[in-house]
Amino acid sequence: MKNFLAIMAVASCLIMNSAQAIDSRVESAVQWACAIANDQTHGYSQGAETATAYNPYTGSRDAPDYDCSSLVYYAFNHGGFNIIDNWHKNPKFMSRYNGKQYVGDADTIWEDLSVDGGWKKFSWAEVADNLQRGDILCRPQFHVAIYIGDGKTVEARGVNNPRGGSYQTGDQGGEIDFYDAQGRGWTEVYRYTGGN
Repeated sequence: MKNFLAIMAVASCLIMNSAQAIDSRVESAVQWACAIANDQTHGYSQGAETATAYNPYTGSRDAPDYDCSSLVYYAFNHGGFNIIDNWHKNPKFMSRYNGKQYVGDADTIWEDLSVDGGWKKFSWAEVADNLQRGDILCRPQFHVAIYIGDGKTVEARGVNNPRGGSYQTGDQGGEIDFYDAQGRGWTEVYRYTGGN
């Protein structure tokens, strides 16, 4: 059953929902994140600037390993959004990390996406039953993921996920994987509407 669910999640990454038009840049971001999740050479790591004894620094969060926010930043940057450039202009880039953390955190994603326009922020309650492929699901200060459709997310969830893992480079469990979107404590959803 577990293998069947994994295959279905992969299929969700590859098939666009024809009933819903999706911006090609958002689709590119989703596809990139799914490819990272399907490549076991990519695992979970927090950056040196945010490492703790409980979450040790074992490699870069800027590839080959990612944490939840860096996966989202790189995915949408790959899709053609200016999210990383916007982070470098964000005052928090210097005030938090003295310019040493290449991409932002879960609580800066909205700031860095919204600079260029076309994005809309919803509360979870507003759209929980009407999620769209490419939505960014967020609990600022805690966690962030990308919705891929069919009730699933792609996300870097770390080593404390249902399938386990370790802090070695690469994925030794479900460190970057596909998970159920519902019942996760999300509070905000960021959706690209193209200005609509």
